[in-house]
Formats: sequence, C-alpha cells, structure tokens
Amino acid sequence: MRGQLQHLIDISERPNVRLQVTPFSFGGHSGESGSFTILSFPESDLSDVVYLEQLTSALYLDKREDVTQYEGALKQLQQDSPGPAESRDLLRGLLQLS
Repeated sequence: MRGQLQHLIDISERPNVRLQVTPFSFGGHSGESGSFTILSFPESDLSDVVYLEQLTSALYLDKREDVTQYEGALKQLQQDSPGPAESRDLLRGLLQLS
C-alpha cells in the first residue's frame, strides 16, 4: 500500500492532474455507489459521455440529462472534498502511518 500512496502523491504533483481525496470521515457522498468517468472530446460534434465500469461489463451514458447529473455529482464531490494540496497532505499522513 505504501507504493500506491507514494504513486498517488507523485502523480498529484503533475500540472495536468487534479487529485482530491474524500476522507471516510466525510460520510455519504454522490460517488459512493461506484466510480465513473466523464469523457470529453475536443471535437465539437462529439458530446460528452459517462463511462461506468462494472465487474462484468461497462456502460456508456450519452443522454444529455444523464451526463448533466454526473457532472453535478462530480462538481459536488470537488466542492465537498479537501483541495489538491490538502488531499496530498492527507495521503502523506497515511503514508507515514503505514
């Protein structure tokens, strides 16, 4: 686990990465039902898509109302979670404990 924590810390220092960690102490949140990825494309004629990975399959959501709901969930998670610097500090603290 130490290697994974260190990797997250290292990756979080890259300029093109924004890593935020929601601590368990926060309680329930909109992302706890599973991970999701919002895929955005540079081509203006391609709409954003939500990618849901499951144990034996994957699901792509391309309806605008679905994508909007996931965008709202992501925005809420970003607002509720410690910022990138604080998240990095949290990971460093966990690394010291392990």
